[in-house]
Amino acid sequence: MDDGRLKLNRPALLAVPLHDAEALLAAGDGDGALLYLYLVKEGGVLDVDRAARALRLSVRAVSGIAERLERLGLLRPPEEEPAPGPRQELPEYQAADVARRSQSDPAFQDLVKEVQQALGRVLSSTDLKKLFGIYDDLALPPEVIMLLIQHCKEEHDERYGATRNLGFATIEKEAYVWFNREIMTYDQAESYLARLARRKSLAGQIQRAMGIRNRELSATEKKYVMSWIDLGFGPEALALAADRTVTNTGELKWRYMNSIVQSWHGKGLHTVDEIEKGDRRNSDRPRPADAAASAPDAGELERMRKLRQRYKNSGG
Repeated sequence: MDDGRLKLNRPALLAVPLHDAEALLAAGDGDGALLYLYLVKEGGVLDVDRAARALRLSVRAVSGIAERLERLGLLRPPEEEPAPGPRQELPEYQAADVARRSQSDPAFQDLVKEVQQALGRVLSSTDLKKLFGIYDDLALPPEVIMLLIQHCKEEHDERYGATRNLGFATIEKEAYVWFNREIMTYDQAESYLARLARRKSLAGQIQRAMGIRNRELSATEKKYVMSWIDLGFGPEALALAADRTVTNTGELKWRYMNSIVQSWHGKGLHTVDEIEKGDRRNSDRPRPADAAASAPDAGELERMRKLRQRYKNSGG
């Protein structure tokens, strides 16, 4: 056989970025390359159970391979949807222009005083330029700007403590989020902040339902939780997903749990009742032998019901 003349039977139809191909070849991970190709074929979203059946591997093996792909930078957790719009940077104002406008614009003068009081410090020349840009270039009304700054300060103080100053770079970044989301009135700002507060409260309930206490979620974990909230899942269903994850893998693996949640979402199952009914329907259907092990049995369904009752009794 002349190995130099061997070629594929048909042209390849899957596009693999050169960087990814080089990373896979350098790693020398055959199982990683196999899972990567499977994910390219399946649209790039990992469902651990489905991948295990398709590749004839255990769920533990697929989860371990996925972790290696993540370390190579080839897999990532879900990310929050970025704010729309291209605007990201304020124009460069001259100090003299800001000073002149401050003298002739009573509304801006009052805004400066209120911002200094809220932040507990006198604004520097750079701070004044950024504040003026938010007021003049982005055209956010003073009352909206004050809500914006109060929101930024609350988030900052919760994360770093009140003794650390809130920089205007953070305020400018958040101002562009509001501008690009077209939050331009006081009512719109209040409504937006109320939605954020509801999501934050729900995230806390989910964390408790999952049994995570005495620590803050990491940035990656928060992205997972917020993405699940956006998909329409509540604490009870996510507690069930966490329980199933620990049962199947021996620990709380966020990527594996995400594959469960994404699978439920794809089937239109978002509450425990819907999930139980969906699992019952699946268990009633004939299925291949390699899929039987991953299907919920009567014992698992009973554990699901007990978990739901325990969550209700805890007042979650």
